[in-house]
Amino acid sequence: MRLTAQLALQQVKGNRTRTMGTVVATVLSTALLTAIMCFVSSGYEMLRNFLGPDMGEYGPAYKMILLIPAIFLGLLIAFMSVTVISNIYESSADKRLGEFGVLKCVGATKKQIKETVIFESLWISLVAIPIGLLVGTLIGYMGVGFAGGYVDYFSELSKSIVMRPFSFSLDFHVSLPTYFFAAVFSMTVVLISSGKPAKKSGKISAIECVKGISDRSIQNLAVKDKEVLDRLFGYEGNLGYKNVKRNKTAYKSTVRALGLSITLMLLLGSLSRQANGILSWMGSMGNDMLVDYTSIMEDVTNENTGKPQTIIAAPLPYEVAEEITEKLREYPEENFSVVGVGSDRETYKTIPDNGIMSEEFLALPKVLNSYNEIKTELVMLDRMHYEMYCEKAGVPVGSNILINNYDYNENGYRKSMVPFLENADQITLINAANEETPLSIAGMLKKEDIMDEALCTLAPDPIRIIVPTGDSRYFTWYSDPSDDMAFAEYARGVMDEYYPITSADSYVEQGYSVRISRADQMIKVMNIAIVLGEILLTGLIILLVIMGFGSVISTLSSNIRIRKKEFAVLKSIGMTRGSLERMIFCESLYCAMKASIRGLMAGIALPWLINLSIRKAFPVRYELPVMALMLGIISVFAIVLFVTKTEIRKLRGQNIIQDIRMDVM
Repeated sequence: MRLTAQLALQQVKGNRTRTMGTVVATVLSTALLTAIMCFVSSGYEMLRNFLGPDMGEYGPAYKMILLIPAIFLGLLIAFMSVTVISNIYESSADKRLGEFGVLKCVGATKKQIKETVIFESLWISLVAIPIGLLVGTLIGYMGVGFAGGYVDYFSELSKSIVMRPFSFSLDFHVSLPTYFFAAVFSMTVVLISSGKPAKKSGKISAIECVKGISDRSIQNLAVKDKEVLDRLFGYEGNLGYKNVKRNKTAYKSTVRALGLSITLMLLLGSLSRQANGILSWMGSMGNDMLVDYTSIMEDVTNENTGKPQTIIAAPLPYEVAEEITEKLREYPEENFSVVGVGSDRETYKTIPDNGIMSEEFLALPKVLNSYNEIKTELVMLDRMHYEMYCEKAGVPVGSNILINNYDYNENGYRKSMVPFLENADQITLINAANEETPLSIAGMLKKEDIMDEALCTLAPDPIRIIVPTGDSRYFTWYSDPSDDMAFAEYARGVMDEYYPITSADSYVEQGYSVRISRADQMIKVMNIAIVLGEILLTGLIILLVIMGFGSVISTLSSNIRIRKKEFAVLKSIGMTRGSLERMIFCESLYCAMKASIRGLMAGIALPWLINLSIRKAFPVRYELPVMALMLGIISVFAIVLFVTKTEIRKLRGQNIIQDIRMDVM
């Protein structure tokens, strides 16, 4: 065995406290990486079982969906791990300066000094990485099991909503490449973490090592007094402030870890608020029982005009929709009502007309497409409700009624406006073949005139027109039965008469799908990924914050212990114990304040930048997570003050002469 390896092994065995801290940090880092890999491999196996070995034509896209979050989380874990583990090795190297000085005096080279530190990390890795792999497997098993419960719930919920037989499940799966990649990645993190302090240790001269001079020693720099510190803490406050300013390296890792912890807390709080905002927005349309018909469609290009054209494979005729409506109304329940709403959003656009449309409306982003046309939805109501709205609009049955309201998302705000002027009596529709169709408008409905939630949509087209009849791509029947299961069975029987599900994939093979469920179940299915991602992200960030606080405890304790000589000298020239303790407390408070400011800046900037893309699709704005902010600041100051107080207690009763004469390892 090499001499440097033997020296490193003695250090590992001789200082159990420091070794245990390094082992715990390495184990946690490896465990998190292994858990992420378990999630990726389990998700990959789930997709293979559900979609087939090659995952179909979208296989590469599915793989990227798995790999991109894994890479992002892996880099985040690596950054935090390097910060934490590097701090521990830097503290270890500072405590061993005297030993390095003696070794250099007897002929040790820079390379051998660096090897000693590197071998120390390798000895620890031999124990920590295998333990981390086992712990990570356990975390991954528990996490996949927890996530699998949600996936199973999603699968069962889908069976009750989508009338076709399919199922999938997320089972725990791990392979040798998972362990190999996690072990290599963790070893790389450890070597990077120990490489920097090893290089520094090799550069320090023998005389500086013997004297205990390192980059963590107090530098002779001129720092101006702060009057506010004098008033708040006395001269000890200014002295502590100067110590931190003159020795930025010693506290840099502490500030970095504290700041990153606050950033992660704010990031989690902000993303949770934005996810809840999306869920709340999607659940704002009530919770009726829905019987939903949707036809498959195909996007093609019109051969004559080159414009995009949508072909509806199995449109629902109005006469059939009316028959289904009447049969659903026959459900045996007192005061039972059904509202039927169909739509065609694919066939027509509207030609803009400054004479009947407001300038404000036409100036809105995304109202006009690249062909200077406006997206238009034709709405078909069941006969009873159509006649009701004709009466409300004051027009005869058979008329076209314009819904003169447009709800839209403007940079995260949900806004509403009136698109048409009062003189609007005719609009011109156009299709992909450039065939124009004039459509007379007999009456208008404003936002306050709409009585049924069925006519409200989350993302409506700019122009919506209620027409007497027409084929629909979508048709939904809204009701509120007292017994959901009984009504679902009845509705399935009705729909099976017209649109039975006869194949394993009805939507593709038959050209349509039928869904029966409560609206909230639909929302759960649509947002299961958001809920699951939020849960997994919470668990990961909690573990990273724990790792960060572990780094703070280690480095802050080391910074105080290393300076025993300095404290002994201050006592010898007349500084009282109380003054010394106040100075140390002020140093810690200054670090906590500095970390809080940095963490707040990053913790506000990151989710705000993420929200820039979210607000384009959803009316959800960034909001400062006050609770997460308060929790982060309180946690940081509590940890710093607790560690400082603990170390100060250890300093009490120390012998001044011994502290000055010898370097405590």
